[in-house]
Amino acid sequence: MDEYKRLKEDEYYLFYQMMTQSLKTDEVLDGINKSLYLLKICLASGSVVLHKKDEKGKYTYNISDSRMKESTSAISCIVNKTAPITEKKGELTIDLHLSKDFENIRLLHFRTADNDYILSINNLDPNGYIDANFFDKLKDTMLIILKRAELHEKNVKAINTDLLTGLDNRNSYELAIQQMDESDENLVYGLFDLFRLKYINDNFSHSTGDKYIKEAAKILYKYWPKRQTESDGDTERTIKTGNTIYRIGGDEFVLMTHEPIEVTRIKAQLAAEEVSMINLGVESTEQIPIGLNCGLVKHIPGDFIKNTYKNADEELTKDKKKMYEEYGIERRR
Repeated sequence: MDEYKRLKEDEYYLFYQMMTQSLKTDEVLDGINKSLYLLKICLASGSVVLHKKDEKGKYTYNISDSRMKESTSAISCIVNKTAPITEKKGELTIDLHLSKDFENIRLLHFRTADNDYILSINNLDPNGYIDANFFDKLKDTMLIILKRAELHEKNVKAINTDLLTGLDNRNSYELAIQQMDESDENLVYGLFDLFRLKYINDNFSHSTGDKYIKEAAKILYKYWPKRQTESDGDTERTIKTGNTIYRIGGDEFVLMTHEPIEVTRIKAQLAAEEVSMINLGVESTEQIPIGLNCGLVKHIPGDFIKNTYKNADEELTKDKKKMYEEYGIERRR
């Protein structure tokens, strides 16, 4: 008997330890994916994928290992085409004519307070070396881990999320710049602020100003989402975009992205046009010009990020001055 193919207790606990260790990082899902990859090796299987039910009722997945993409796409297709999904003895029954490659697929279904999950495992060892009780243990363990992961994500979100806008906050920004690679030659850095927010707050209440901030934040996130869903036929998966928008002050936002700066400039112009059309829901005898000021720069590899911030701030100041002149408004008014 090939000992490598036998799932032993020490391998099971190694998997458990890797999963729980992953909860100590900010990227919980990435850590879980790496642990599932270890499980795949232990099972000598084609792939092991954790699917999460989204608001549309489909099970999407994140995957960090590109070598598994073909198998996981096929599994995700099977999972999402199974309707209805019924649970029997802790597993999901599927009524599909599967190809030989997927005839041994095992789908474990578990629910937490916040989410529905499916753990799909295919190409199980045909020699049957796996302990019959393993999948019951695995399901119980995964349920505990996912509950911990959700709690961890809530805690991280509370610490690193701006309560007003839902964007990453200053704490998240400070952590990001501490960990960033200043030799990054593809980083584009942007500063944004809202034109005449102080005037809005002073003359129409801070609740109106908060509405201005929230609506502008939605527009910024629309153009630079942190994550998005990628569709491949019937398969959907959530991927990171490489963009992050931070709210680091009252009306000050930072963008860090790896898209070409020419693309960023065009999107910034479009975002500014949308912000200028926000309906604040106030009555006034005068037109209230609002808008988005922007300063975009390409990070110089090897330079300090504080210098990149300074360069972006200089561009932002120029943009503010131009907008005040355009509307014929004195800066201090």
